[in-house]
Amino acid sequence: MKSLLCFFILLICFANMAFAQACAVSTDTAHLDVNNARVILQASGDFFWDRGNAGFFVPKNAPNQPQTATIFVGGLWLGGFDPGGYLKMAAQTYGANGGDTDYWPGPLNNQGTTNANTCSNFNKLWKVARSEIDAHIADFTSDGEIEGPVPQSILEWPGRDNPQSLSANGFSLPFGQALAPFVDRNGNGVYEPMEGDYPNIKGDQAIWWVFNDEGGGAIHGVTHGLPIRAEIHALAYGFEGQSNEVLANTTFYEFVIFNKSQESLDSTYIGLWLDTDVGCHLDDYVGCISSERMAFAYNADMLDGDQNCNCAIFNVATFCQDIPVTAIKVLKGPDDINGVDVGFSSFTLASNQMGNNSQWPIFGPYFSMSGSWPDGTPITYGGSGYDTSSTNVHPFIMDGNPDNPNDWSFCSENAPPGDFRMLIGSGPFSLGPGESTSVSYAIMNKFDLTYPCPTMTPLVEMGQTVQSFYNQISPSHAPIYDSRTTQFFPNPLVSNGKLTTSGTALETVRLISLEGRIMREYKHLGTHELNIERGELPSGFYLYAALLQNGQVATGKIVVQ
Repeated sequence: MKSLLCFFILLICFANMAFAQACAVSTDTAHLDVNNARVILQASGDFFWDRGNAGFFVPKNAPNQPQTATIFVGGLWLGGFDPGGYLKMAAQTYGANGGDTDYWPGPLNNQGTTNANTCSNFNKLWKVARSEIDAHIADFTSDGEIEGPVPQSILEWPGRDNPQSLSANGFSLPFGQALAPFVDRNGNGVYEPMEGDYPNIKGDQAIWWVFNDEGGGAIHGVTHGLPIRAEIHALAYGFEGQSNEVLANTTFYEFVIFNKSQESLDSTYIGLWLDTDVGCHLDDYVGCISSERMAFAYNADMLDGDQNCNCAIFNVATFCQDIPVTAIKVLKGPDDINGVDVGFSSFTLASNQMGNNSQWPIFGPYFSMSGSWPDGTPITYGGSGYDTSSTNVHPFIMDGNPDNPNDWSFCSENAPPGDFRMLIGSGPFSLGPGESTSVSYAIMNKFDLTYPCPTMTPLVEMGQTVQSFYNQISPSHAPIYDSRTTQFFPNPLVSNGKLTTSGTALETVRLISLEGRIMREYKHLGTHELNIERGELPSGFYLYAALLQNGQVATGKIVVQ
C-alpha cells in the first residue's frame, strides 16, 4: 500500500513538473497604425482584438476617442495529417480571452519543442518604422560608423544572434536560429546593428512576431488537437499612403510556417478565420469573389445598426450611413505538389444562429478549411449552400457580386442579416520535416459605396492594384530578403542618384510607383552601380526592386523631390 501511495505521489510530482514547463497564453500587444487603420495585434495566433473588444478600426481616430471597427477578431488555422493518418490541428478563435489557446509565443528548437522561459521571452511584438531604419542607414553610410543614438526598435530587433538582445530585450536569442529578417552588411549571418545592420521590412511601419503550437507540452485548449510542432513567423505592415487612397486603406499580413516536427504533414490547409463586424455586428453580410481570390464583409441595409444608427447589443459604435466594405485579398498562398499556388481554395462561413459546432471539436475546423461544412458535408452552389441532394459542389459560399441579382449572394437570396464569421482556406499541400511555406493577405477598406447591396467592382479594382504592387515588392522567383547591402544615394533624389550594391552585381532594377506601376526598368546590368536620372519623374515616393545576379532581391524606397 505504501509503495502504491509513493507511486501516485511521484506521478503527481512528475505531472506538476510537466505542467510547470507549459507555456502561458501571450499578453503583449502592438498597434499597426501607420495609415488610416489602427490594428491591434497579439503576440500569438489571434489578432485584431484586445482579447475582449474589437481591434481593427477604420478610419482610425485619435487615441482615447471613439473607434468604429470592421473586424472584431481574427485567427490563424492550420491542419494536416501525419504519416499515421492522425489529424494535427491548431486553430484560434476567442479562446485566449479565457486562457484557452492553440498557440503560444516564441520559436521552437530543432526537436520541435519549447519551454515556458522561451515563451515568456518571446511574449513580445517587435515594431519598427521605416523612418527609424532610414536614419540608422544614414548614420552608418556617412562615415562607415555608428555614432548613434541607435533607435531602440533596431537594437531590439530579433535578427539572428543579435549581440544587443540581452541588454535591449532582457534575454539572449536562441543561438544560430534564423528569426526576424535583416540586411547583413558584411554577410556573416549575424544581425549586428552597431555594425550598420538593420531590419529588412516592407512598408513604412512593420511589426514582427513569432509563435508556435507546441507550447512546452501545453494542451490545445481550442481544438484539443495533436500539436503540429509548427513555428510561425508573422509580419504585419502598412504604407503611409498619404497621397494614395489604396495604400492608405490597406494593411498587409504575411505568415511563414515552418514544420519543426520529424514527420511530414500531408493534405494540409491554412485558414484565415475572421469575425467581421462592420460597425454593428447584428446586420452584416459576407461573401466572396473566388476568381479574384477575395472575400468581403458589408452591411445588409442602408443604415448600420437600427433606424437610429444604434447597435442594441453591447452598444458598439456604428458607421451610420457612411458604411465601408472590408475585403480580404489572398496575395500569395502555399504551392501544391504541382507548384500551383493554392492561396484561395475555399470560403466558408458560420454565424451565431448556426451555433458553435462544438460537436466537431477537431474535424470541424479541418472540414471548414477544406471547403465543407463542419460536419463534412460539401458546400453546394445556391440557396444556403447546404443541400445533401445536390451534386453541384462549390467550395466558395455566396460567391458573387451583391449588386448582381443573377449572382449568388446574401442579397440575391434575400437572406436575413446576422453576425457572421468567415474562413478563407488555402490548400491542400504537403509540408515535409524542416520545410516551410507562406501565405500573404491584404485587408482593404473602401468607403463611398452605395447601399444596399453595394457593388464589389471598386474592391476588385483595388485588389488588383494591391496585387500588382505586392508582386513588384515580393517577386515569387527570388527570396524577399537580400543578405547584402544595396543603397541609393542621395535620397531624396533631386536630379541624379546612384544605386549601389557591395555584394553581388545588379542584374535587373525596377523603379515602381506606389500604385504598383513600373516607371523604369533597367535590364542586363552586370554592374555594382546604376545611375538613375530624375528626368520627368513626378515628385513622390517610389520603390526599387533590384534583382541581383545570385537570384536574391533587394528592395528600398526613393523619395523624388
